[in-house]
Amino acid sequence: TCIATVVGVQGPRLRLRLDGGDNKNDFWRLVDSGEVHPIGHCERSGGMLQPPLGFRMNASSWPMFLLKTLNKADIALDSYFKQEPASPRTNEFRVGMKLEALDRKNPHLICPATVGAVKDDMIFVTFDGWRGAFDYWCRYDSRDIFPVGWCRRSGHPLQPPGNKGAKYKTRPGSSGAAGAAGTASSPSI
Repeated sequence: TCIATVVGVQGPRLRLRLDGGDNKNDFWRLVDSGEVHPIGHCERSGGMLQPPLGFRMNASSWPMFLLKTLNKADIALDSYFKQEPASPRTNEFRVGMKLEALDRKNPHLICPATVGAVKDDMIFVTFDGWRGAFDYWCRYDSRDIFPVGWCRRSGHPLQPPGNKGAKYKTRPGSSGAAGAAGTASSPSI
């Protein structure tokens, strides 16, 4: 378990940076994620705080770094943390259903999407207006998919659909090329 600092907020999503790491490993979580806990959770659970992979200093300096970081930190109160909602019991998705989905290659973006295939507990998310490079398989209860209108209700920006007619297209805000197209025939997580 590591400690992290909130370095950005978009609607109910937090951009987190592991203390002692750099911005290359920032990640996003929902405010009610079961992976985010108040300071003291690790100790109460019998765990031990660890430096993140790629800790920028000598590992022996971790205890002093941790002490200094926590002493000057604006600590989030326990009351800020909410329990993650229960997952639906069954996969009710059908091919063609619309949703809003996290772009895993550009995790600050949430985009309009369509269910392209369903296999057991997996759904194939296809991004509206984009060729298959951004599409992916996920579990039906993934925290990376949302009902239509979620962005509007939560105050999170919704990335407009792309233009499938483009031969090669990089999303606005993307850090690079679109990559190889995904396939609806091979679910993997």
